Amino acid sequence: MKTFLPAFFAVFLFSFTGLAQVNSIKDYPLKDYVAPEIQYRLMNLGTWMNSQGGNDFDQKKSQNSFNTNLWLSYYEYLNMAKVQRTEISRLDTRYASIMNKNDSIKQSSSYLSFRFNYLTQTRLYRKNNTFWGVHGNLEYNLSPKTQKETSRENIKRSSQYFVITPYLSFGKGRIEPIESARQAVDILLSLQKHGRLSVSPNKSLIDSLARVANRIRYKRFFDFRFKTIYQLEELDKALQGMGLVDTIDMVYFANLNDIWNYARTYKRGTGTRFEGGIIPAFYANLGKTDDPNVSAKTKNNTMNYGLYGFFSLNRMRPVSYAWQSDLMLDLTFGYDKEIRKYEQNDEVEKTETEYLRSMLNASWQFGFFPNTRTYAGITPYAGLTFTSEKDADNTFGVNTGFRFDSYYYISPRLRISLRAGFYYAHNFDDKVPTPFWNTVSYIGQSVQHLRETNDNVPFPTEATTGLVNGIAYDFSFSLTYALF
Repeated sequence: MKTFLPAFFAVFLFSFTGLAQVNSIKDYPLKDYVAPEIQYRLMNLGTWMNSQGGNDFDQKKSQNSFNTNLWLSYYEYLNMAKVQRTEISRLDTRYASIMNKNDSIKQSSSYLSFRFNYLTQTRLYRKNNTFWGVHGNLEYNLSPKTQKETSRENIKRSSQYFVITPYLSFGKGRIEPIESARQAVDILLSLQKHGRLSVSPNKSLIDSLARVANRIRYKRFFDFRFKTIYQLEELDKALQGMGLVDTIDMVYFANLNDIWNYARTYKRGTGTRFEGGIIPAFYANLGKTDDPNVSAKTKNNTMNYGLYGFFSLNRMRPVSYAWQSDLMLDLTFGYDKEIRKYEQNDEVEKTETEYLRSMLNASWQFGFFPNTRTYAGITPYAGLTFTSEKDADNTFGVNTGFRFDSYYYISPRLRISLRAGFYYAHNFDDKVPTPFWNTVSYIGQSVQHLRETNDNVPFPTEATTGLVNGIAYDFSFSLTYALF
């Protein structure tokens, strides 16, 4: 794994940069682009497969797992003068098979789970790019599990948990999506390459074509064929009306169709945003265990509530036509109380623990967008935590590593994705409710889905095995088809 990822990334980059040509159209300043009004909706049906594993040095244990799932998601993005909002809903069913080894004891388990997740970000803008923010995370998970230990009967477990985390914030700055500007540049580059561009466009002409691309990209059609026909007609009218083409033939239309179909889904942004606020958090977990090897049945319930403050910085910068550099920082600190209740037959044991927690995260993503259907990026990151537990020692934690993300569009609606990561963690406290748009802490599939769908947020990263002290990796492959 250590040698595969750098080699793959190097070959990937060379295959595109080695043949790149210098072109004045590519000098268009994407970092200065200001997007017009946008209202966009997307529904996806997809599946993914994942294999991961890790070893814990202190506890002398290892874990390897295989996961696959089927999901349906709905995504909406609103970018207006006075409001910017992202909403994501997702239904997810998942199958997992896990193998554990602790010293000489081997365990295996499998389960089919159901999960619903809703994420939202809303920023209401005032003068000078200041804003009020109302955000939130709502999640429910139901997971029955069958576990088998060496030479023992099957143990049946069931669990369900509920999370609600609202965010209230105030800040300054704005991240602007730049997809439409990049589309305009790609169209002009293709026409120029095939000798169909009649004049060398200036910044004003590219801006005008970007406005047309933005308007037609987000217009709603249920039938994808009619949407494509409408979009190509509008692009053709705009290009001829601006005097950018003088040869209207099959070469012109074929290239216009190809570039437009594959340039619709870039996720790049420009701008800087400072934001701070408060996070009230609530979490509940209900679990049951039925072990035929013992007479007692058990219930284990946990409830956690708290109040946190946070400050975050997002800076997204298109360095050039193909390269993107995104910086993410956040600091979170606060208090929470955990109440545990354990029942076995008629006996009840209850404990209450108070915590002061804080976390500092930093990550820097380097993204490469060489053409209209390909992306590759690497994100090194580091997270530090400090936890003070009542009547216990203070704990410092670290979580650092890198992620590699890539995708390739087989067709305008069918995408193949490859992701991999390598992590080191030591006493890292992953229970701090950091801002979900900017985090290196473990919050599971919420982060993965946000990374897949959000147009104006850098790809977050996370450690995925909950290590106490050790190293881990993950590798995943997915195939996604857009319904409309």
